[in-house]
Amino acid sequence: MNGATVADLGLVLPELILTGMALVLILVARRIQSTSVPVVATVLAAAAAVAASWWVLSKEPQSAFGGLITVDGYAQFFKVLVAAALALVALLSVKGLEGSGAPRSEYHVLLLLASVGMMLTVSAVDMVTFYLGLELITLCSYILVGITVDRPSSNEAAIKYFLLASFASALMLFGISITYGLTGTTSFSGVAASIAERGLADDPLQLAALALIAAGLAFKIGAVPFHSWVPDAYQGASTPVAAFLASGSKAAGLAALGRVVVIAFGPDSPALSIILVGLAALSVAVGSVLVLAQTDMKRLLAYSSIAHVGYAVMGLTAGTDAGASATMTYAFFYVFMTLGAFGVVIGLGARGATLDGYQGLASQRPGVAGVMLLFLLALTGIPLTSGFVAKFVVISSAVGAGYVVLAVLAVVCSVVSAFVYMRIAVLMYMREPESPTPARFPVTLSVAIAIAAIVTLVGGVLPRLITDWAVAP
Repeated sequence: MNGATVADLGLVLPELILTGMALVLILVARRIQSTSVPVVATVLAAAAAVAASWWVLSKEPQSAFGGLITVDGYAQFFKVLVAAALALVALLSVKGLEGSGAPRSEYHVLLLLASVGMMLTVSAVDMVTFYLGLELITLCSYILVGITVDRPSSNEAAIKYFLLASFASALMLFGISITYGLTGTTSFSGVAASIAERGLADDPLQLAALALIAAGLAFKIGAVPFHSWVPDAYQGASTPVAAFLASGSKAAGLAALGRVVVIAFGPDSPALSIILVGLAALSVAVGSVLVLAQTDMKRLLAYSSIAHVGYAVMGLTAGTDAGASATMTYAFFYVFMTLGAFGVVIGLGARGATLDGYQGLASQRPGVAGVMLLFLLALTGIPLTSGFVAKFVVISSAVGAGYVVLAVLAVVCSVVSAFVYMRIAVLMYMREPESPTPARFPVTLSVAIAIAAIVTLVGGVLPRLITDWAVAP
């Protein structure tokens, strides 16, 4: 591989913008800890990264750094999504970190670097860069979960996350090593060509490698049976960090899984289809059932995220371009509806931490109750919200691929999970308040929630604005 050229650096301009801002914040961290500079800097960097991604998107697909990464429509779609999630989480953090004692500058540096890892991951077309990108996300996430060091629950969650994630990373790296040993390459396209040429699709070692890589990726996105870290990490972390893990991190993991499925191991792998069907079915069923017993909002949204990952994976079960596009659409809409719901939880403070805190909210803060209802309807999959469009495209993809039973299971589980979401609506609109009227939300928090609400509504009414942009890798 030759050295990097100026053209190569231009193709990773969004990553360079975020990295540069992270370095600046590190250098001036001591001077700006008690100011709003870290938030403003992070939002501006995210906006610049979105603009840079659009600029690169206007060009033809190109590879960079000797074929280690590619910049195509698929990568740019997810880069814009990651940058948008970063900006919204930074705005949510203004309220969410109040009184937490977390170092503000270092916190935003970690958000920026984790987003860089996400962008590298969605561009990776080689197993080396793919693995390094995922590890950069995970390393930053460990620290973000435990950044409130004076909270025992935060420390415990970070340790659990670290131990389980280390094991999952080892499994993935072992699978990548076996694949390299069998095919002699780490390039996704090279792996696919070697498997087809040498007839390795049914080779026991290659099947074992595929299972190990799938297990590692399933952990990254929190799919069952590799989901045990999710509720503990979300509950122990500060709420903005939980929102970041539930949105940007999962979107990047789904993007990585999409490239592995469509490019590296191809649509003609029965073993991969079986693995994905199993992950989707288990995630949808387990997430939808376990969420019924939750009264803590962060744990409730954690199990909800597990179920939604299952729906998103359904689009990839056939290994086709259409299925990958369906998963992209699901990931996009899911990020905004989830961040919106977390935003309301953050705004309500201690009251929003449990289900009981939502009693009578509509009579005290009708606007807050209205947007929360919108996000709940979207998470349920009610028509005229982006959640309905998201579920429709992935379930249609599963039916088109012949997985009718999986599609039926998804519909049944949607009905089951509706009980949980509508229970919150009943508490807000049909119960008398038992808590004082919550304070008005800060402007930054209101802006983030409003953006999430607009995308959730527009995505349900005019979905083609997004679906036409969702191209396969």
